[in-house]
Amino acid sequence: MTTEPETAGADASRAAADDDLRAADIAAAEEKRPPTRWESIRHRIVTPQAIYGTLLVSAIIGTAEDGETDFEILRTTVPTLLVFWTAHVFAEAIAHYGKHGRDRITLREALKFSIGFSSGLLYAGIIPCGLLLVGAVGLLEEDVAYAFSLLIPVFLLGALGWFAIGDRGGAWHAKLLAGFLTGLLGLVVILLKIVFH
Repeated sequence: MTTEPETAGADASRAAADDDLRAADIAAAEEKRPPTRWESIRHRIVTPQAIYGTLLVSAIIGTAEDGETDFEILRTTVPTLLVFWTAHVFAEAIAHYGKHGRDRITLREALKFSIGFSSGLLYAGIIPCGLLLVGAVGLLEEDVAYAFSLLIPVFLLGALGWFAIGDRGGAWHAKLLAGFLTGLLGLVVILLKIVFH
């Protein structure tokens, strides 16, 4: 004969198992759910290439000679960024071309992948170069535009750190700490690149 405590224990076990199944179903549904537009943009922006591109652009701008105009700095920064982006596209395309397991990747597929994969390098230059352009055309004083073109990438690096932790479900204080540390590390790397240029 089954006693009351045994029946209650069995019911509790079934309820716990049902809760586990529901949680697993919710997790599976979230995995199958297509990413929102914001998530797609964020995943395209929060990449190693975007971080590297931000550091690179800041270092190029930071090594400008005294007396250079914003237009002259822009004329150096944009081609340099395009050369680095082209090198990344080439390297990724060559690395992914050919046979991968059972799949055979065509050169066109490899090139398409590498262009998308390396796009963060170009995205990283939009805001700093845009600020230099604003200074070059006289909408903002050149010194102010130059200063912002150096400072904004530090905040962008902080935002990238924030989003990276946010994607993993981190609490606000973890995101804040990650943003601060990423921005600080970016500032140190930018300064080191300028010093040892």
